[in-house]
Amino acid sequence: MKLIIQSDDFGITEAVSCGIIKGIREGMITCTGLFSNMPASAFAAELVRPYDVCLGQDINIVAGRPCADPARLTSMVQPDGTFFNAGMHRRLDETAENNDHLIYEECLLEVEAQIERFIELTGKKPEYLHGHSYGTPTLGRAMHEMSVKYEVPITFDLYERHHVAFWKENWQKKPFSVEDQMAADPLYYLTNEVYAPLDAEIALVGTHCGFVDEELFHFSSYTLVRNKDLAAITSQTFKDWIAAHNCELISFRDLK
Repeated sequence: MKLIIQSDDFGITEAVSCGIIKGIREGMITCTGLFSNMPASAFAAELVRPYDVCLGQDINIVAGRPCADPARLTSMVQPDGTFFNAGMHRRLDETAENNDHLIYEECLLEVEAQIERFIELTGKKPEYLHGHSYGTPTLGRAMHEMSVKYEVPITFDLYERHHVAFWKENWQKKPFSVEDQMAADPLYYLTNEVYAPLDAEIALVGTHCGFVDEELFHFSSYTLVRNKDLAAITSQTFKDWIAAHNCELISFRDLK
């Protein structure tokens, strides 16, 4: 089995970025997506520069400030210029036509601004685009248009085209209380053959690795579990499981 190990949210905070780098350095994270709109994004871009990891763009409209002018993003931002969080977006969807309150032109503007910021920070195009936490058909259409314009694949298209399989149980629950995160055991799910898609040609482990700093609690409900994800994928137990099942670690680069 060929195995992709993806860790989202690179650049959401400095501590999360450092934790993802640990997973990259140990050869266990093969793909990570940058949040190019966050205060820690420049720090993250410099941190990853020495590593030949598949670096994509996580399209984020739920945390921090937009890359485009907030005044032009009336469907996405609060009066203070920061994004609505995922829960706020969903409540707005409930009262909108077709349960989608986003405005297509605004989505295009912000998706492109995030891609351009990525290019500014890294000196290259992202290797893939990936959604984060919340999305609607309107945002999906904008991502697809920018995917064509910049010639960058979207992860969900790659999943479908290459029949990528996933673990049959997801330990990352929503809502995900701190108590539930402390009780979560990602290593159990990763190494339990009841859940692993062992008959698949290509499979993906989706994680949210990282260390935890105080800033993270302002931007994400996934906090302490990031330490657990990182500990699980870098554990000798998981490395031994990969070797025992003849898994070859690959990235989205290998699916283009």
